[in-house]
Amino acid sequence: MTINNKAKSIVISKGNSGQRLDNFLISKIKNIPKSHIYKLIRTGQVRVNSSRSKPSVKVKIDDIVRIPPYRGTEELKPVISKELSQKTEDNILFEDRNIIVFNKPTAFTVHSGTKSGYGLIDVIREVRNDCERIDLLHRLDKDTSGCIIFTKNLKSLRDLQNKIICNEIEKKYICLVHGRWEQQIKEIEIDLRRNNKLEKAISKFKILRYFHNSTLLEVNIITGRYHQIRKHCSLLNHPIICDTKYGDRNVNKIYKNKHLGRIFLHATSLKFDYNGKKYIKSPLPKQLKLFLDNHF
Repeated sequence: MTINNKAKSIVISKGNSGQRLDNFLISKIKNIPKSHIYKLIRTGQVRVNSSRSKPSVKVKIDDIVRIPPYRGTEELKPVISKELSQKTEDNILFEDRNIIVFNKPTAFTVHSGTKSGYGLIDVIREVRNDCERIDLLHRLDKDTSGCIIFTKNLKSLRDLQNKIICNEIEKKYICLVHGRWEQQIKEIEIDLRRNNKLEKAISKFKILRYFHNSTLLEVNIITGRYHQIRKHCSLLNHPIICDTKYGDRNVNKIYKNKHLGRIFLHATSLKFDYNGKKYIKSPLPKQLKLFLDNHF
């Protein structure tokens, strides 16, 4: 057991700038379980420039991160079975020396510190343990499936973070919403509230197909706000089918009776230019495709 009785402050260097706070702490504190690190952040014991912060906050040069006293034990690494390792390999859509584009399944949390003990980031780090580092470029909700990018070095992380800021990575989704989507709704800008602050949010919509009392849409998000597509669709009175947070409970019950056990939202493609133009697609998952084939 390791006991650290004193708080310490770390000044963020150029080499660590741009990292998420949780990933920075995980790299610096080797003898404490990830779940404890998330607890330290959540309870405000970890401070950035004397303020409480969230795990997703990106630290910047000259930020001061305060690490509180802690009692640590040697953390057991998550046990990644051979079957899970093989499934992970099979779900890699694209890989080069800088990035991995992964086809994330539904019901899989991307971050560490979850009830399951590990997240997708832990699995990728385990199957690619020879890499300089593995970082998550962007996130997908636990129940959303599809394309997600991991970077394999600090330079590619920073380069692609800048591309996201400059809107140079096109991210498209497919979703099934309740009701008949109005043809005139092609682009909306509705600010969304996050942590008591309004954030600009822009989504573009394309109708793919009408069904009985539902519409299949392609969505291109110009901004990447928290739950953006789900919130926008709900605010327009066209909630995504089987969205348990923003959807219609009675509508969801109808579709669950038709054996749709997940939200109908899938990250279908990524388009960007990084060491060559890339257009990477993820096919509609079998469960969603079968649902459309069998019920419409």
